Amino acid sequence: MNELLNFWNLIVESNTFNFVVLILIFAILFKKINLSDTIEKIRLDIVNTIDYAKKEQQEAKNKLTGAQKAIEHIDEDIKGRLKEASQRAEGISKQISENTDAQVKLIEKNIERVITAEEKTLSAQMSEKTLKSSVAIAQEQIKNMLESNPELHNKFIDESIENLDKV
Repeated sequence: MNELLNFWNLIVESNTFNFVVLILIFAILFKKINLSDTIEKIRLDIVNTIDYAKKEQQEAKNKLTGAQKAIEHIDEDIKGRLKEASQRAEGISKQISENTDAQVKLIEKNIERVITAEEKTLSAQMSEKTLKSSVAIAQEQIKNMLESNPELHNKFIDESIENLDKV
């Protein structure tokens, strides 16, 4: 029996035995844990992640290409819009200038009318004052003539009577 114990000790202490026991433990664990399914699942997740990353990369490339195409002619578009804005501004400026000129002409025309009306009013007032002054001077002159020559007074009375008979 001693030999059997020595043999057992020799086996237990040997690396080969320990290695075989370790392999058996791993085999049992491998069957219990189902490591192949887990590894396969992890592999599929990695493959799916890689595929998703490739799709995302392609979408990003497509978006980049679209963005590059969109900004490809942006300088020309900006120049065109600036030119269009400049033309609009010129048109508006011209329209404002024309409207201003028309308003100035209208104001000048109204000023001319007011001046003409005022001239007529002043002329009429001046004519009235001149007429009154002329009548006053004529009256004074007639009175002076009548005072200096009393015979004219009688002559005028006679002429007035004759004129009344004709009417």
